[in-house]
Amino acid sequence: MDTNLGTDSKQPSRGPYRHHSEEFKRAIVEQSFQPGVSVARLARENGVNTNQVFGWRKRYAPNQLPVAQVTASALVPVTIVDQPAQPLAGGDHRPAAMLELTVGRAKLRVEGDVDRDLLAQVLDRLLR
Repeated sequence: MDTNLGTDSKQPSRGPYRHHSEEFKRAIVEQSFQPGVSVARLARENGVNTNQVFGWRKRYAPNQLPVAQVTASALVPVTIVDQPAQPLAGGDHRPAAMLELTVGRAKLRVEGDVDRDLLAQVLDRLLR
C-alpha cells in the first residue's frame, strides 16, 4: 500500500529548461539533412533529444533549405515490352533480351547476352 502523508516528500526537480537560439536550431537542422548524417547521433553530440531535432526539421526545413538538398532519390521509369522469341543458331528458341536506358542525353541500348560485370560498370558510370 502506498501512502502519501503530506508535503514533506518532494519530487526531484527536472532542472531548468534549456532555450536554444534560432541559429543553433537552424544549424542542427541544416546538418541533419546532409547525406549520411544520423539524426540520433547529431542530437546526442549536441546534447538534445532526437525528437526535438525532428520537430525543428519540420519547423525550419521548408524555410531554410533549398529543395535540391531535401529531395529523395529519383526513381527511373521502366517500360516492359513483350517481344516474340528469336531463333538462335541451332534452332533453339529463347526470348530476346533487350534493355534500353535513357538518362538525360545519354542513351544505352543492350541486346542479347551481356557480360554482367561490364554492364554493371557502364550502369554505375551512367547513373552517377
